[in-house]
Amino acid sequence: TVVDASVEECAAYILISLGSRETVKNLKKYGIVKSIVKKINEHTCYYSTTRQIGFLLNPRETRSNVIWIKDPDNKVIIDASDTDSGKEEIPVKDGNVLIYAHTVWIFEPLKSIGHIPQTAATFTTRIDLAGNIPKKVMNMIAPKFLSQVSDIRKCFDSSKEIDAFNRLQIIEKMKKMKNKSIMTLSQCFEDVKEKEKVESAFSLSETWLKIEGKGKGWGKTIVKVKAELMEVAAFFWDFDSRAHNDTTGDIERVIEMQKGEWEKVVRRKQRFG
Repeated sequence: TVVDASVEECAAYILISLGSRETVKNLKKYGIVKSIVKKINEHTCYYSTTRQIGFLLNPRETRSNVIWIKDPDNKVIIDASDTDSGKEEIPVKDGNVLIYAHTVWIFEPLKSIGHIPQTAATFTTRIDLAGNIPKKVMNMIAPKFLSQVSDIRKCFDSSKEIDAFNRLQIIEKMKKMKNKSIMTLSQCFEDVKEKEKVESAFSLSETWLKIEGKGKGWGKTIVKVKAELMEVAAFFWDFDSRAHNDTTGDIERVIEMQKGEWEKVVRRKQRFG
């Protein structure tokens, strides 16, 4: 996934979250009933957890060394691997089962969008819960581990700022347009006769429909928007904006071909029913 933050911010988020107040408050979200964090040095810490994985199943404990490094390409890697250290100081509680896990975060810097840094975040984990664990329990646990990716993305989300920056770039290009069309709006789009106006509770819009049958139809909506003309045009032209992806309900939005500056072939896929 792509995070709206620098690699350093992403890494700091993960490392601090191991024992932050916010994490401790939300431990149950991940099935964790107890966690211990001990700093070893500036690049390494000891991390142990106790998890409830389901009714009639013994709690599982982990013992990990968490190490972070930054490579010459400015990638930051966080590796959490099993360790035997700490077993004497913090022994496994009677009845609990020690499990084995290996988790790796890789944060790779991408090109910034405006002043907002971008990072490609990759999260991989391998876990052995030790024992005959029902598939139903595994399906319940897996999303809790992987939800960490969604959490970090939401924490740094700057979608509004990024969309605003992209619209400004489009507006600047519009201002420099030289070859303006001589066709009017009515010449570009043919109106449909016998259309039916749809009553709406939204007072700033007017909608007309015509259902032709066999999956075919025609629709038109006029909306009053409190924004400048070019800003509204830029909003709709920015086909792959985050706002469109979040609000249209499309399960796929792809620009298949860019034909010059002001023409492109796009594909949308939606699920009905």
